[in-house]
This record gives sequence, structure tokens and C-alpha cells, in this order.
Amino acid sequence: MRSGDMSIDRTTFFGPAGRRGTSGRGLSDAEGPDRRRPVPGAPGAPPRSATTATTGRRDCCIGEACAGARAVRVQAPVALVAYVVRWSATIGQPPRRWGVVALVAALALVVELGVVGPLGPVGGGRAARLVRATGYLLVGTLAVEAVLFLAGRTGPDLAGVPVFGVAFAGYLAAGLAMTAHRSAATPRALLTGAAAGTAAAAAWTAVVLAVPPIPPGPWPAILLVAAAMAGAGAAGGRVAALSAGTTAALLILNVVTASAAVGPGWLIPDLAPPALAPAARVAVGRAELPDAYLWLLLLGWFVALAQWAAARGTRPR
Repeated sequence: MRSGDMSIDRTTFFGPAGRRGTSGRGLSDAEGPDRRRPVPGAPGAPPRSATTATTGRRDCCIGEACAGARAVRVQAPVALVAYVVRWSATIGQPPRRWGVVALVAALALVVELGVVGPLGPVGGGRAARLVRATGYLLVGTLAVEAVLFLAGRTGPDLAGVPVFGVAFAGYLAAGLAMTAHRSAATPRALLTGAAAGTAAAAAWTAVVLAVPPIPPGPWPAILLVAAAMAGAGAAGGRVAALSAGTTAALLILNVVTASAAVGPGWLIPDLAPPALAPAARVAVGRAELPDAYLWLLLLGWFVALAQWAAARGTRPR
């Protein structure tokens, strides 16, 4: 730069081109490379058609997976009925065999209504899915025990088939209606009812284990179910109260039937005449204990009917 010349030589200020230094770092070098993702349609970006095609393939795969899962849910009850038809061929009495098949078919029909009918599909929240899966498990366990009981009996008495069919179908339909996407039952109400019912069943089981045997009548269990409904109703409303009632009843019934089948002898109440030997008395107690809790099954069924009506009443108009 010459004296008196106000112009500044570019090389003097910025430094020689290509030399990296404090004075020679250009503006583009200071900023660094642009690391942003290219926008479709911008120079150097993939064509917009390729991006759209990728998104379309992903959506198509998701749709195919959902359709496949739905097809499995639709076909599973049909496959179950077909299996029972084949398995029941070992039952010697045709009326008893087809009574068992009719019981399973009725429950399978209710399950189908929960997939493609007015009782479904299941709500999108985790609470609805959890409560529905729990209902399937509890009712399904009781149904398996009832089927094995009916298949192992002899004689023309088939009164248990319609009793179990109507009762289990009512419980199942109530649970499906309450957890369907049309139901306005909130996740809080569903979880409150499930928690209260589980707590009541756990309390009943703890008392039985601490002070055996199992009560020969259902009235202590019924009182606990009523207490669970009252507590759940105060915390979560009518839906929570009804859900607590059906949950507690189903759990206690499962404990009773499982204990009668495989529980230790000291859990079985003495329901036999005094003239029998101790082993025979325990065997009679195992056979008679589930019958004593049919009142709990019936009262819980009425609660399930109220639950089903409440679910229909809460559907959005």
C-alpha cells in the first residue's frame, strides 16, 4: 500500500489465496461446510419422486402388517373352534361332545364381535389393550377349566353348558365393550378398576393363605368385591367401580377353581359327610368347592351386564 493511497490490497488484508491463517481465513472457510440435509428438489438432492416412492413403500408395509395382524385375529377364533371339534372326538357321549363345542363356539363368536363387530376394535391406548388382554386371560382360563370339567363327566346332565356359556359370554362381552374404541371409558377409569379388583382378590387370597381353608361359601369374597367397587367408584367413577367388580370376581373364581384342582389339601374346606376317610373328604371338598362359588359367578355376571350397558351409554353420539 502506497502512502496516501486509500485503497487496500486484497492480498495484504486477507493473505495469499489458499493460505490458512488468522489473516488468511476467508469467510467461506470460517463458516465451514453446510451440513444441512438437502431439500427434495434442491440442487444435489434426490428427486422428489424418489422420496415420495420411499414414503409410499413404508406406508404400504405398515398397512400390510396391520392387515396381516387383523387377519390373524379374525381367523384365530375359527381355528380354535376347529381344534375343539377335533379334540372333542375323544368324548364318548355325542350330546356332551357337541355341548362342549357349542360352548367354545359361543365364546369364539363373542371374540369375533370384538374384532370386526360392534364390540371392537380395541381402543388405541395401552390401558384398553391391557385390560382387554387381562379379560381374555381370566375368562379364557375359566372356560378351559369348564370345558375340561364337562368333558370329564358322564351322564345325561348338560345343565353346565348353557350356564357356563351365558356367564362367560357375558363377562367377555362386557370387557370387550368397555375397552372398544367406541367406549368413552378413560384410561384412568380402566386402570383404577383393574387395580381395585386385583387388590380385592389379592386381599382375599392372603387371608385364605393366612387362615385356611378356603371359605366354604362365597360371602366373604362378595363383601370384598363390594368394597373394591365402592373404593374404585369413589376414585374413578361408575366405570371404574364396575370394572373393579368384574375383575375381582373373575380373579377370585380363578383362585378357587385352581385351588380345588391342584391346591394342597389344607386349603380345601370340609364339605363331606363325617363318615368318609380323610382322603375321600378332601376329594369331595375339591369337587364341591367350585359349586359353592357359583353365586359369585352369578353376581359378577350381573355386574358385567351393568358394565356392558355403561359402555354402550358412553359411546359418542
